[in-house]
Amino acid sequence: MLLRSWVLMFMSVVFIRGASASCGSATCPLNNTRYLGAGLLRMGYAYEYINQDRIYVGTSRSFIGAIPEHHDEVQTINQRNILSLDYGITGRMSLSVQIPFVHREHSHIHHHMGEDLWESWNFGGVGDVVAAGQYTLPIHSTDMTSYVTVLGGIKFPTGVTDMKNAEGELAEVTIQPGTGSYDGIVGVNARQSLGTVPTFSGLVGTMPVIVGITYQVSGLGTDGYRFGNALLAHVGTEYPLARAATFLFQINGKFQGYADVGSTGEPRENTGGTWIFASPGLSLMVTDVVSAYAFVQFPVYQNVHGIQQTSAVNMQFGISTNVDLLD
Repeated sequence: MLLRSWVLMFMSVVFIRGASASCGSATCPLNNTRYLGAGLLRMGYAYEYINQDRIYVGTSRSFIGAIPEHHDEVQTINQRNILSLDYGITGRMSLSVQIPFVHREHSHIHHHMGEDLWESWNFGGVGDVVAAGQYTLPIHSTDMTSYVTVLGGIKFPTGVTDMKNAEGELAEVTIQPGTGSYDGIVGVNARQSLGTVPTFSGLVGTMPVIVGITYQVSGLGTDGYRFGNALLAHVGTEYPLARAATFLFQINGKFQGYADVGSTGEPRENTGGTWIFASPGLSLMVTDVVSAYAFVQFPVYQNVHGIQQTSAVNMQFGISTNVDLLD
């Protein structure tokens, strides 16, 4: 139960920028919006790993340099550590803050005056902070096992935007820890109980269906770069395996428009696209107030604009604890 209510606005900072440009800055699109009761303070930590070592053109796997550019992307390794605080102000309203710390390793082949030069970056820094709120309405009287939640938030330009490599070369805007932009986030999620099901431990648990849509409007960022607006759609369920273990499964879709590249010189035609992921996971109750989870995310359909980096699998792990401030 603790895990299921943990990740409310985690998705706001995590999933929006996945594979959003030819230089691969990727995040996992996941939806775990859950009800948070009045007076509950949730503190969480999450770790995410995505290795973008595959080149795609449209819907097909391709090769480095398949579409000649000023530089050809090779690989980007994305690692994110996210600290989160969620607080239930009332029985229906809660607020959340997420602070990401980003580490990236990126390489490409730069074409200059007939020479092919290998360039790489390895850096880390604080990312853009997200502050958000949600309001939850029960579907059946005061029963909070089925509900509809509306949410809204703002991503602030707190992240580092001037990271360089050992040679002093500034990293592209698209892989910097921060975007330099204010972004607006709105969404709606619904959870409906499908009824009770038997568990492997002989107990009875509740199995829900969860659907959600979130939209992010990107603001003007570093050097006039504006990431394409993104629509996220999700459907998922949970199966209680035992008293302390739950199987999680989601289908996640991301639909992102072209970016406005500003004065960066980045190729606009290599930004945005459509991605569909299958995301199995597992949550565990470690103690009465501590929970942990893990997700692996597999792309089942990708249709990128132009040529872009993609990954074979995304991974995300997390742990959280609850404190009842009204107890």
